[in-house]
Amino acid sequence: MGRPNRRTAALAILICALGALSESLFYTALAPLLTQLDDALGFGHEQAGLLVAGYAIGYWLGTIPASWLSARIGPRATGALGVSGVALATLGFALGDSFVTLLGARLLVGVGSVIAYTGLLAMAAALADESEQGQAIGTVYSGSAAGSAVGPLMGNLAVTLGREPVFCAVAAAQAVVAGLCSRLPRVPNTEHVSMRAIGRYLSSGTIRTALWITSVPGYALGVLTLSGTYRLDEIGAGATAIAIAFSGIAVINVFLAPRIGQASDRRGRRRPLLLALGVSAFAILLMLGATLKIPTVALIAIAGAFMLAVAGPGLALVGDGVRDLRGDPAHATVLMNLCWGPAAALGAITAGMVHGARGAMLSLLLLAIVAAVSVIPVQRLED
Repeated sequence: MGRPNRRTAALAILICALGALSESLFYTALAPLLTQLDDALGFGHEQAGLLVAGYAIGYWLGTIPASWLSARIGPRATGALGVSGVALATLGFALGDSFVTLLGARLLVGVGSVIAYTGLLAMAAALADESEQGQAIGTVYSGSAAGSAVGPLMGNLAVTLGREPVFCAVAAAQAVVAGLCSRLPRVPNTEHVSMRAIGRYLSSGTIRTALWITSVPGYALGVLTLSGTYRLDEIGAGATAIAIAFSGIAVINVFLAPRIGQASDRRGRRRPLLLALGVSAFAILLMLGATLKIPTVALIAIAGAFMLAVAGPGLALVGDGVRDLRGDPAHATVLMNLCWGPAAALGAITAGMVHGARGAMLSLLLLAIVAAVSVIPVQRLED
């Protein structure tokens, strides 16, 4: 199984990025639609929280099967299968007319996304020269970030034109991308992470701290998607403003995340993490007193982007711990995925319950407290 030439490899990596874009679209498209679905189907904040959490629950359920698939059938087939699952879930969401159907689609898209992402990242790393693997993985991440930015705009378009035509078109495009992924060059199968290895990794205090840090962004996105959306609705913002807020998270993060990651490589993990957590907590606290649309949109975008920026140094810290135990660095992503899913689901479900009982302010205050408390284990890290 020879390595393809540079031009073929570069094109294949771009297709991997396109696959990442197509799988991240549906996750972020929900926010502008949330209040409309609430009005149309009559579910409350608690069910809305569960609907937001569905993606994260599916993502968690698919993490170990995704690792097994990549080891058994190879990254190419795994990536294509994952994107196909996302396309099927998107179609189900387009045609669904009940809470149960929509929740099922969200669960399936989460499973499909983690399967797609596992295969696509492994593909990109295997196709690139050893000296360019970081760039190749970064290209896939940039595709995911672009999808996260476009997703809310697609959700806003669905508010205007209807879910069925918009998401049927998205599903068709995702099916085409799945076909392209299936035509990528073959690369060696990856190594499956065993439950015994996971248990050994979790015995490390460094890894446990790092997994807490990488879980905070998932929790934050769950809360912001639910309570941020309803807060904007409460102050009179429409679907377009909600879409701009959540697209803004991705756009700011595209520029911010590489710089935070670079700083963590040069100055140690601790200070960049403290900066990102501090700015995010401060923006959330300012949000509590904001009653105007534009400041609230900006604060949601800033808080979400800085919170997401925590993930890069956090994942690098997980990798540091795995290497210290002489494990496979690729296992760091599996460990992060196992913790990210439950944290994101907990954020959305908790926000739905608290918001339903006490309103958005308490839900957002709890998020600010989580960000502030996370500073404590970060302070104990060694540079």
